[in-house]
Amino acid sequence: MDNPLFYVRALHFAATVSVAGVVFFIVGISEPALRSAADDMRGALVVRSRLAWIAWISLVVVLLSGVPWLVLTAESMSGQPLGALSHGVLWIVLSQTDFGNNWLLRFVVACLLGGLFVHFLSAKGVTSLWLKTATVLLAATLVGTFAFAGHAIGGEGVEGIIHPSADVLHLIAAAAWVGALVPLALLLATAGADAASLAIARIATRRFSTLGIISVATLLLTGIVNSWYLVGSVSALTATVYGQLLLFKLALFAVMVGIAAVNWSILTPRLVQNADVTGAQRARRQLRRNTAIEAATGTVIIVIVAVLGTLPPASHAHHEASGAIPADASFQHIHTEDGMADVTIEPGHVGIANVTIHLWDADGNKLDARQVTLTLSPQSAGAQSITRPALQDADGLWHVERLKLLQPGDWTVTVNAMLGPDKRIVLTAPIVIDAK
Repeated sequence: MDNPLFYVRALHFAATVSVAGVVFFIVGISEPALRSAADDMRGALVVRSRLAWIAWISLVVVLLSGVPWLVLTAESMSGQPLGALSHGVLWIVLSQTDFGNNWLLRFVVACLLGGLFVHFLSAKGVTSLWLKTATVLLAATLVGTFAFAGHAIGGEGVEGIIHPSADVLHLIAAAAWVGALVPLALLLATAGADAASLAIARIATRRFSTLGIISVATLLLTGIVNSWYLVGSVSALTATVYGQLLLFKLALFAVMVGIAAVNWSILTPRLVQNADVTGAQRARRQLRRNTAIEAATGTVIIVIVAVLGTLPPASHAHHEASGAIPADASFQHIHTEDGMADVTIEPGHVGIANVTIHLWDADGNKLDARQVTLTLSPQSAGAQSITRPALQDADGLWHVERLKLLQPGDWTVTVNAMLGPDKRIVLTAPIVIDAK
């Protein structure tokens, strides 16, 4: 929790969900409701203005938070502190890693959305079919491609198609439901006591109910697929930090579904079908309150998702102990969005040591590297780093022999794996060297 990358990732993800959610809400819910009650021009202007504020602020946060996300990820991949990062390192991350390519794509999409927002968020509303279609597609792309900055990449064969597809649909459905909750609560809060405002609230609530049912069904189905690949077993679900956080996320999701069920089965009919204005307004206020609770719960889920994206999936737990670890060895499992490594230093104390490196891709398959370089850096001031090339054996393991470790304490281990002429991954983590 002390890693700033976690907070930046959570903020960026929340803003992305908000951008997509408000776009889906405007096209599918608010505009049809506002246009059906053309007599309430003042109410329509207020709603559109507030939705525009949400959209613009969320998009700005996406762009601003994307920069530190890139820099902190480059720091993690390169093993260089923030002050030592150069434009060359950032360009390598952008051009030669899956994360960097995805970051560039999402940055372009966000900029294009900003250009469309100038007309899409007009106070008069959006009527152009091509503008609505283009904005919805870009918003879906912005949130959907978040899947390729996470655990869904790296699969082979059928898994390489099904898992990313399920993750993309999962993210879009989450934005359509969770991202649209705040806009819905805002619209319900804006509605007054007059008949026109009540008509807007009724239409919007009815349309949101339909969208919510479709989104929840999609989340359930795609969540099962994702869990199959990322968890793998009941024991991994309960015995790993990833699995325990996922269980907490599922519990919160169940709470949201329970609240949504009350809204759909009880409060929405009271608002839509109730001829008594007083009773309908009471149902509107209860819906607004419940929607706000759902939105708050959804925010916690987004934070959990941000944490899960930085942890090795539960299905990878067996990799953390690949083979017997010698009692006197220092061991570190390194996991990033692009790949994983097990680093074993034997013996793990001052003196002459041998290093074994086991590499996988992000989905747990053997990583076919052309060249691997190991760097060990003491964290004490003025200490010299050790950089050595690794040699591969017949089993695919990489070895560095007879390293001379001169001091105990906290070190940083960096594995630089060259995958091709223009692609590499850099895996970095702390490791402890004991006194002899």
